[in-house]
Amino acid sequence: MASSSPSTTRTALAGTVATFLLRLISFGCTQISLRWVDPAILGQASIQLELLYSMINFVSREGFRLSLMRPASDWNVAYLTVPTTALFAVLAGIHHVHYNTGPESDAFRRAGLMYCCASFIESLAEPLVLHALRQLQVSVKASAEGLATVTKTIALVILLTRFKSQPQVLAFGCAQIVYAVVYTSYLHYKLAPVVTRPQWKALDRQTLYMTMVFTIQGFFKHLLTEGDRITLVALAGSYDQGVYAMGSAYGGLAARVLLQPIEENARLLWSRQHVLPSKSPQQDELRKSYCLVVKLVLYLGLLCCTLAVHYTALLLQLVGGARWSDNPQASSVLSAFCIYTAFLAWNGSTEAFVYGVAEKASDMGRLGVVHTVVAGVFALIVPVVVSMYGTIGLVAANCLSMMLRTLYSLHFATCFFTNRWGAEKTSWDVAVELLRDMFPQPAVLLCFVGCFISTRISREVFVNEVHAVGSGEWIQLAFKHVAVGVTAGVITLTMAYCTETELRRNLEMIRRQKQE
Repeated sequence: MASSSPSTTRTALAGTVATFLLRLISFGCTQISLRWVDPAILGQASIQLELLYSMINFVSREGFRLSLMRPASDWNVAYLTVPTTALFAVLAGIHHVHYNTGPESDAFRRAGLMYCCASFIESLAEPLVLHALRQLQVSVKASAEGLATVTKTIALVILLTRFKSQPQVLAFGCAQIVYAVVYTSYLHYKLAPVVTRPQWKALDRQTLYMTMVFTIQGFFKHLLTEGDRITLVALAGSYDQGVYAMGSAYGGLAARVLLQPIEENARLLWSRQHVLPSKSPQQDELRKSYCLVVKLVLYLGLLCCTLAVHYTALLLQLVGGARWSDNPQASSVLSAFCIYTAFLAWNGSTEAFVYGVAEKASDMGRLGVVHTVVAGVFALIVPVVVSMYGTIGLVAANCLSMMLRTLYSLHFATCFFTNRWGAEKTSWDVAVELLRDMFPQPAVLLCFVGCFISTRISREVFVNEVHAVGSGEWIQLAFKHVAVGVTAGVITLTMAYCTETELRRNLEMIRRQKQE
């Protein structure tokens, strides 16, 4: 594979920034609708219908996206995404209608079919998306998603406010159709003139095989990723699903806005840094960028689980509205999501490395086996923890799943770098070195512990003092609570700046490359 270059690194960083802005816009738009929607309807739309929608999209597209990112792959295979998505959309629609019977489910059935249609409409632009990703033109895709998200939210707000006599769940279905049309139209306008038309010839067998392997592996990964929604659909009612969806909307902010774009663009960067022969200079660059990305996302995760975890009650009182601020269950679920973010951060970055550098189908096959085993563990424990602790138990089960997946990804990275360094270092030495380079310095970790303790004490004072939101006493308590968190965060980041000399050096190098 081609080696990395400053321009490649800059493009990956630009893609991360563009996707970050998109996720931020998406969160702001979601916040608008959360205040207006009944929790039970939110559960139907954000859990059940989004599960249907994501299952179609991920299973029908992820295999193509992974296999076609490799320079030697056959581009014509990209056009198979349209009939593949159509097939899965039809099957999903039939399943949805069949298992939701009764007159009370009529609106829900129609909304589900709208989501299936939206998925197919989006697939009409998927070959263009693959072209953009292959050329690292991620800003075009991010712009399309941003424009479509804003348009979708405007449509949702209009439908919820102007057509109150209609079932709210239909508003979500119509808004999803609007998203798909805007997204597809924008990409065709921007990319269709520059994309090479397919040459109708025999499709490359190796590309087809890799696509099939990635699709099968991705299916098991998606089942594990969506295990929480699947569990909620099976074990919880619509109201509990709505509370969980609210926690996911707020608690998953860091994952969607920061972690996911970093993961996606790091995977592209590592796939281009991965070169042969094994002892080429780029391998050391690959190791440095691997530890750098993992350390950055771990910092984000630790900030969430030591600082943000104790500010969920304040957040809901400020932006959640009366529907959510008076719900103790909502605050607890949101705090659990903050802790989950740290596990998600570590797993996402380490697993992206596996996808970026895996050379053989057997590598992905082993990862698929690991995901299957983890899914089995999750399926065994989740009914127990959900029955005992409710939605918080579901988040805890997700944390365990992320930890198990991370352990395998670290094992893969250890074997990868050990094989490329030959007999110079043992596997144990490589593992210790990777863990040392990716984790914050011990002094910084102690500061994070101090953050957790101090903000926990401050939260207890804030929560136990009952005052009307917006009153003088409430504002004074909220200000003190925030001041404690800001002080603890500043001390921690100052300690990080003073001790993380290697991290500062690598970030400065990237900054210089961006300016060149």
